Amino acid sequence: MKKISGWVVARLLHPRPACIVIAKSRNGRVNGCTVAWTTPVNAEPPIVAISLAYKRLTYQYLKESGEFTINVLPKRMINSVHYVGVVSGKEVEDKLGRAGFRLREPKVIKTPGIEGALAILECRVRDEVKYPDHALITGEVVHAAADEKFFTESHYSKLAEVLLHVGGDTYAVPGTYIQAKEQTPT
Repeated sequence: MKKISGWVVARLLHPRPACIVIAKSRNGRVNGCTVAWTTPVNAEPPIVAISLAYKRLTYQYLKESGEFTINVLPKRMINSVHYVGVVSGKEVEDKLGRAGFRLREPKVIKTPGIEGALAILECRVRDEVKYPDHALITGEVVHAAADEKFFTESHYSKLAEVLLHVGGDTYAVPGTYIQAKEQTPT
């Protein structure tokens, strides 16, 4: 097998949902960035983890407010998702608006979500573990909602077309759902 190191190691775990993480500063400014490094880490209470680079304005705002939203987005938003991932909010005023996103009021926290998202998770920061270039941040999900047209009781339907990040400017959507058969141990 070929030895792989550095940033490429993360790509071995892709494709993953291309989510927009949004945070709000203490003075009310909103910023977001595209994040594929997200994962559930606990069921009750629901806790998720995200990995953010320290240089991100979204990281700064998250540290100020102690909260964030994770927005799971469909394929039709690919260009907006990519724009938010490659343009810095430090250089562009209202990056989310320029990307074409409309924000929606949150239910529990003060940080908004994205109108038209497949799902929005409202989170309060619990912990942070610092690594050399990224922080692993866990958040307790205090409210979560999904578009009923695209989410069943347990998973996204095939019609959802959840946008997945493969790497760089390459994205994908799930193609085929496969049901496992119950196996009897031998």
